[in-house]
Amino acid sequence: MIERYMLSPMRELWTLAAQYERWLEVELAALEAMESLHEIPGGTFEAVSKRVRVDVERSEALEAEIGHDLLAFLRVLEAQAGAPGRFLHHGLTSSDVKDTALSLQMREGLDLLLTEVDALRAALLAQARTYRDLVMVGRTHGMHAEPTTLGLKLLGWAQRVGRDRDRLKAARDAMAVGKLSGPVGTYAQVSPEVEALVCSRLGLRPARVPSQIIARDRHAQALAAIAIAGGTLEQIALEIRHLSRTEVGEVEEPAPEGSSSMPHKRNPITAERICGLARLLRADLQAALENLALWHERDMSHSSVERVVVPDSYLLLHYLLVKTRGLVSALVVRPERIAENLALTRGRIHSQALLLALVKAGLPRARAHEAIEAASQRAATAGTQLLSELREDPTVADALPDELDEAHLFERVRETSRRLIAQAGAA
Repeated sequence: MIERYMLSPMRELWTLAAQYERWLEVELAALEAMESLHEIPGGTFEAVSKRVRVDVERSEALEAEIGHDLLAFLRVLEAQAGAPGRFLHHGLTSSDVKDTALSLQMREGLDLLLTEVDALRAALLAQARTYRDLVMVGRTHGMHAEPTTLGLKLLGWAQRVGRDRDRLKAARDAMAVGKLSGPVGTYAQVSPEVEALVCSRLGLRPARVPSQIIARDRHAQALAAIAIAGGTLEQIALEIRHLSRTEVGEVEEPAPEGSSSMPHKRNPITAERICGLARLLRADLQAALENLALWHERDMSHSSVERVVVPDSYLLLHYLLVKTRGLVSALVVRPERIAENLALTRGRIHSQALLLALVKAGLPRARAHEAIEAASQRAATAGTQLLSELREDPTVADALPDELDEAHLFERVRETSRRLIAQAGAA
């Protein structure tokens, strides 16, 4: 991922140094477990752990010579540890260390994402409470439909983010596994007891019946949860983009960008960036799905792909969550423009309420529907109010209740908005 879209602390999690630190953590945990089970000489763990440290520069230089990253890393540690270092990686294979370390990174990354998800959801709920009574036009197919509130729109986003949280939490649980079962996963050279002790120390569960690697359905699940969460953020950003259009003008980004050639422009570039980057998350997921099928007990076709798509997905979603929260928290809302758009159809957005009133008064539904449809067309052509057109229609005028008015209809929408937002806050 390019520097532009990396934010701390997620940035630090996916550095080469961070990867090496987790490799070392797994290697030392294995040494400690083997010593406690009397599989290697006593004092080995203490002697090695006091002497070894991550040396990124030396490890990279050695990898360039021998062409194997973990083997180069181990040789650097052995040189630092001296004679006791010969027991590093005892009975293990590369995937024991790499896959277990990757689980640690992915779990920690999901914790960071969950923190940002919670912050975004809190921001959405706060804004929903702020705008629970602000009635605005709801749209379907891009057309004015019926009144809603800005609070309900924000609440709907908060609910989606909550479901994203559930999926990310499930992915975290799925990734909280380690594997130290040796070549092809048979425990021929390392005992299951070592694996159990190492996983316990690292806060992981042993992977059940592994091959030489941890099965990649777990990793795909994590990237699927990330991609779906990205889709939620795209939905939020896409709606803000539409509501920001000159013809709509109901909201605006906190800091819209200008134009190099047109000084009047106020472009929703943050929302556009969110929509664009969400596409990359879906592309990363496709690559993760391709990693599900591997030859026999393992091949390496997944490894190169994961070096790209796993860090990139984590970094991108973290960035998008932070940016979306900033967008939502300081969103500029224009109530006067919202009111203008709400009145744009001159009451035609209340057509269903009028339809139900006529049916309740005894008119056949089909007849009432046809009358309102015709009156809506007349009102649109003449620039008049729908209710006025209906009151002048002798076939339905007598069935219209005198107390039916827009203020009453708006208040019913507000009541629903207050109730649902209060319930969400209580939950």
